[in-house]
Amino acid sequence: MGNKKQLGELAEIEMNLILIRNLFADLFQQMVMSSKGLMGFPVNSSQLKAMSAFHEDRRYSMGELCKIAKVKMPCMTEVVDRLVAEGFVERIRDTGDRRVVTVQLTDSGKKAHNTILQAREMELMKIFGCLDEKDRGRLLKALRAAGSIMKRVADTYIAQGGEA
Repeated sequence: MGNKKQLGELAEIEMNLILIRNLFADLFQQMVMSSKGLMGFPVNSSQLKAMSAFHEDRRYSMGELCKIAKVKMPCMTEVVDRLVAEGFVERIRDTGDRRVVTVQLTDSGKKAHNTILQAREMELMKIFGCLDEKDRGRLLKALRAAGSIMKRVADTYIAQGGEA
């Protein structure tokens, strides 16, 4: 068991993580709300995450999309069903192994994807436009450091089987 100072620091880390998580969730939700009409139908956060998961003009496995978008397979299947119905993506069966299905953007999906990316750039400018160059640099440096530290913490925790 840790000493009082260590326990106090850990409690403060937890409170700051909760605060930052909530701030990011609020910002993301605002971005989703501002993107609602971009695809021509109401978009939920899972659909926006799925469309944003396409980083390149290539085919993606459902597993890859789930990993990139941080969405579970049943949810991604529903999202892809909806995107297929709307004409934004198409499923393609592998000719060598019919069990393998990949997903790729259609021409309409590529246009929607570009629209989403442009809207995201504008939204990011609105969100972070209040920062001057010095503050943007400080924020970026802090986020890189926090990301690196949190990755190390998560990797260690997961390697230990999630046990303290």
